[in-house]
Formats: sequence, structure tokens, C-alpha cells
Amino acid sequence: MNIKKNIILLGATGSIGASSLRLLRDNREKFNLVGVSAHNNAELLSKIVNEFDVPNVVLSNPKNAKSYYGKNDLNVGFSSLIELAKINCDILISGIIGMSGLYPAFAAISVGNNLAIANKETLVSAGKIFMEKSYEKKVKILPVDSEHNAIFQCLEKNNIANVNFITLTASGGPFLNTPIENFKNIKPQDAIKHPVWKMGQKISVDSATMFNKALEIIEASVLFNIKSDKIEVTVHPEHIIHGLVHYKDGSILANLGFPDMITPLSVALNWPKRIDLNLKKLSLNNIRSLNFFEPDFKKFPGLKLGWEVIQSPHCSPVVLNASNEIAVDAFLKNIVRFTDIYNIVYETLNHYSPPIPKNIDDIINIDKIARMKSLDLIKRKFTYDD
Repeated sequence: MNIKKNIILLGATGSIGASSLRLLRDNREKFNLVGVSAHNNAELLSKIVNEFDVPNVVLSNPKNAKSYYGKNDLNVGFSSLIELAKINCDILISGIIGMSGLYPAFAAISVGNNLAIANKETLVSAGKIFMEKSYEKKVKILPVDSEHNAIFQCLEKNNIANVNFITLTASGGPFLNTPIENFKNIKPQDAIKHPVWKMGQKISVDSATMFNKALEIIEASVLFNIKSDKIEVTVHPEHIIHGLVHYKDGSILANLGFPDMITPLSVALNWPKRIDLNLKKLSLNNIRSLNFFEPDFKKFPGLKLGWEVIQSPHCSPVVLNASNEIAVDAFLKNIVRFTDIYNIVYETLNHYSPPIPKNIDDIINIDKIARMKSLDLIKRKFTYDD
């Protein structure tokens, strides 16, 4: 008899939410959606609730609650989001963007729920605390990011001593072939046009600056307990290979597949089993060639910060993440230039070296201070007029 897995989906109206719902919709005999959340989009949340008959529903921003018309009762506010994450389930999918996903994800693992995490900011800022809690509660933290999911599939965790290093691949974003002298003229509408993935605006800009890969370096170090000098990044525009694990005997295991978030989500929800997704079949004969390049650190200096944050006790991943969120938001609002994003993050890191956080509240406090310092920096040095 096939017992359905109970799933809670946080951030149901975003891009990860859309992919998750597509997977659940096509595999109703395997999954039961018992909880769902959104932040602003009450109308789309209503459609999801009615389609899947979800009993536990949260809109974290109460302003749009009047637009909700779902068949089941709506709970509103951030505290309701935390309580939703605590409901017993087989796996909670965290698709919430940014630091707002920190508390609910931690609440989930604290009560013993397994976590499929697509929110890289959470593990970047609070990775050590999350991993310690997961060991304590004997829960799984399963990566949904395509690159980390690829490493997860290729890594023999029982033989971690046999690993030499890992490779994370990067598409290179929309400006891989753009001359560096043109970077200062890049506009938000150009930066959000990702050549491979369909994503939200913030993460699309992170890909364009390659800050997303800096965050992924930190995340990989946390998830797989790997030192910074054992993490390599290569630019792979086709993004067919998502990650590689290099073993000491010269063997290399690589994960290949067409770019589609359905696959890593399916791996996270079903591991170690696999289900037939009936996706387009990949044929190397049809692909014919794959390209790889060393990253250009002059064009994408933010990438280097991923390694530096891991290596330096004075360089805080919380500060890097917070200042990047502020800088990207300012860029999307046409307040600062594309090239200022790195400068804002770099200067914030150099001017604020907080103590190592001991708990989630410490992380939130450091995050708030870093954001204030970045905002002050933008007002003093980086605001420009067209």
C-alpha cells in the first residue's frame, strides 16, 4: 500500500512554489499538501487552496487578506507562519525568499520536520546552527538548489574522507559575454533576464552579479562540511552539468540534466527513491558539445567573497547576505548602479565585523545592523541620478 507523504509548502506563489505544485499536481497519489503559505498574493493562494483542498493556510502579510477566497480558513501574520511550520509533516518545502524564511525553517526542524530547502540565505546566515539542530532532532535537510542537489546525489556521505573536492557549475548569467566597460550601464530590466532559469527578480540579479554562486559556496561548505579550498566553481553556460564530486582515486561523479527545478524537488521529496517524471530525455548525441570557463573575477568580483567569508573569522556570512539583499533592492529601484552592488557589500563587510552568532536571535540582530549600515552607506556614497 502506498502511503502518501504529507507536505507543507512555504512560499507557494513564488517560482519554487510553482515548481513544487507542478510536481505535486502530477503525483497526487504520492503526496498530500497539508499546509501552504504566501506573503502577498492572496488570490493565487486561494486558487492553490481550492485546487488541493489544503487545510492549513497562511498569508504572512495581512494587508491582502480581504482578497482571499479559498474554501478553507485563512490565518494571517508571521506568527501564524511559524505555527504552520510546526505542524507535523513528512517534509516541509521552504521556498520563501531571503531572511524571512529563517524562523519558519528553523521552527520546522526544531519540531522534527524534515526540510527541503530552496532558501539559500537561511543556510548561508545560520548554517552551523541549522546543521546542529538537524543532528539533534535527527531530521534531514535536503537541498533543492540544483547545484547542491547535484552534489547531494553524487556524494557518498559514508565515505566523505574519499572526496578530494567538489565543483559547482554556474551558467554565467546574462552578462557572461558583456564587456566589463559596459557593466556600469546595466539596467534592472537587463539583469533580470536569466538565460537559463526562470526565477524571481532578486535571485536573477544575484545570478547576473554571480553573488548567487558566492552564497552557494558558503551553503555547500555548510551542507557537506567541506572546506573552502575544496570547492571549485566553473562557468558552464549550457547548465547541463549541475555539480561534480571529485574523489581521491581520480573518479569523478557528475549530475546531468536539463535545467528544471522539478528534478531536484523530486529528489528531495522522494530520496532515496525516484519517481518517473516523464520529462524530456537528455541525449549527449543531441547536445554534442558542452563548454566550461574559469570565472572572470574582474567582471564578477562578488564571487570571490564566497571563499573569503568561509576563510576569514572576521568576514560574516550574515553581513554578506544582508548587505547584498539591500544592494540588490536599491539596484532594482534604480537607486544605485549594477557595479555598486559589489562595492556596497564589500564596504559593509569591511566596516562591520560582528561576533559569531550563538542562536537565531543573534543572527537576526546582526542582519538588522548590517542592513542599516548598508542603507546608510548607500545614502552617503552610492546614490546617483540618471
